[in-house]
Amino acid sequence: MSISEAPLIVGFFRGLVFDGEPLWLWQVVLVVTGVISVGVLYRIAAPRGRWARRVRSRLLLGVPWGTLIVLLFVFSVYLFVQGAYSGDIFDPRQPVTYAFTAWSYEYPLGVLTAAFSHSGFGHFFGNALGLIVFGSITEYAYSHFSLDRGSQTHRSAGENPYVRLLGFVVAVLGIGVLTAAFAPGPIIGFSGVVYALAGFALVYRPFTALGGILVIDLLSRLYGAFTSPVGTFSPNVQYVGVWFADIAVLGHILGFAIGVLIAVTLLTRRDERVPPVRIWTALVLYGLLEGLWLAYLPLDNGRYVLLRAVGVAFIFLVASVALVAATRSARPAIPWPSRFSATLQDSVPSRGTVATGAIVFSLVFLATVGAATHLRTVDSTDLPNDPVKIRDYQVGYSENVTNEIYTIVDVPGLRSDQVVQSSGVIVYSEERNVWEVATSTSRLASNGYARVVVGGVGWRETVWVTRTGWSVVGGTETYRVRLHPPDGPARLAFTSEPATAEAVIANRSISLQAAGTDFEITVDKGNQTIGIGAIPEDGANTTVGDIRFDRRGRNLYASYEGTLVRVANKKVPPTRRD
Repeated sequence: MSISEAPLIVGFFRGLVFDGEPLWLWQVVLVVTGVISVGVLYRIAAPRGRWARRVRSRLLLGVPWGTLIVLLFVFSVYLFVQGAYSGDIFDPRQPVTYAFTAWSYEYPLGVLTAAFSHSGFGHFFGNALGLIVFGSITEYAYSHFSLDRGSQTHRSAGENPYVRLLGFVVAVLGIGVLTAAFAPGPIIGFSGVVYALAGFALVYRPFTALGGILVIDLLSRLYGAFTSPVGTFSPNVQYVGVWFADIAVLGHILGFAIGVLIAVTLLTRRDERVPPVRIWTALVLYGLLEGLWLAYLPLDNGRYVLLRAVGVAFIFLVASVALVAATRSARPAIPWPSRFSATLQDSVPSRGTVATGAIVFSLVFLATVGAATHLRTVDSTDLPNDPVKIRDYQVGYSENVTNEIYTIVDVPGLRSDQVVQSSGVIVYSEERNVWEVATSTSRLASNGYARVVVGGVGWRETVWVTRTGWSVVGGTETYRVRLHPPDGPARLAFTSEPATAEAVIANRSISLQAAGTDFEITVDKGNQTIGIGAIPEDGANTTVGDIRFDRRGRNLYASYEGTLVRVANKKVPPTRRD
């Protein structure tokens, strides 16, 4: 291809992608090429039924029915309980979450439903992939058929494949309730169970589980390629926040420890051995790749400290303890000198026993901390700045207020006077023990608006929050925040301090500030205010303190005796996605 032909080729594909052909054409191309590729693999590998026979030896009809039943249950909760599909409303992006989060034991509905609820479709989809992959591996290792020698199907309940299948489903759902009830902090999502399944698989089938991570990435890529065959990107920042702040790491660790303990117990019962190198490698890689190393503490106003070295060291410690427990090392935990009697030697527990005990102790410790956080209650109060009230909920906006999440647990002898200050859109419900920053100040400033969905079983309402402001040249920004209730006019929730421009014209300083439903200009000379006026509409002008101000689109210009300077730029929220 010559250089002169390159623009023609680029133009052809550009027209094909953006101007002419529908996106379904690319979806068809993706599906067809994928099927052909799998067909090539099957043709060359020529399994001749080996794969199917191997799977059917462990699973009824070769299908992980338990995993599929749990997946269907979780998806049903997302659609019909959380209200992603409710009557004539289908909103998979933002279901009701506050009513189905494990906030406190005083709100049992949240504790019972939290593990099977999700904050959005992306959250659900990620956990669904983990469930499909690690659930299938775990179900295969557990087996619908008894692996004991001489066992016969249907001879006893423990050997009945349908009873074993039911037992698998009940165990998975039970782990979900346990992780929601005892994981520290407010919890929502199935990830605690996914990490439990992963912990089991990594110990019982280490390299298969590592391959599962690649399968999850493959399925995620395929989903993205199918749903968004063509995408355009720009350098604009779409998200402002701390990427790890919403990850319930302690809940993941609790679930992971449960899975590891179950795997160790099953290996002991079946007297099976797994190569130590595989277990250690799988645990370390998974811990580092999947965020179990995250160790962080909140400071104030959305700031966190991330303890990377502590987190990575923790992964090595976990891998070592789990390895010793899984390999059931029979060596004494304390290497007594040979001159001591054999009776004394036999009385010392083995390293495997001590390692298993360490896992149990960790579970008890995490559960105790989790129980302490779930014993909390939120004090009866009203949010400041005239919040929107919908049944038992309040939705408001405030800055530099005490974060109730980090100050409501009182431990005798360890009470601290230090409090965490937070700013942003706040959701509060005394009945449900909810107090949460739904959207931080920085994210609201970046997006320009926030959407808050509140509700319960069978109902939901939406409150919009918008932020508009003017950014002055060489200075800060002045802004106001308004709340838009579902059945009433918008109301002013917050106004910031005035912002003063860097430019000084004829010894006059210019400031902008929010005033009621609009913004106004203040002109000062020295310590004296010589003029106050409203910012003009687009294309209009006004004179304040002998200075003429012209509005051109989002820009505000000041002119005085032939001098024209831009003093401010308006920040407006983008079009809302209803």
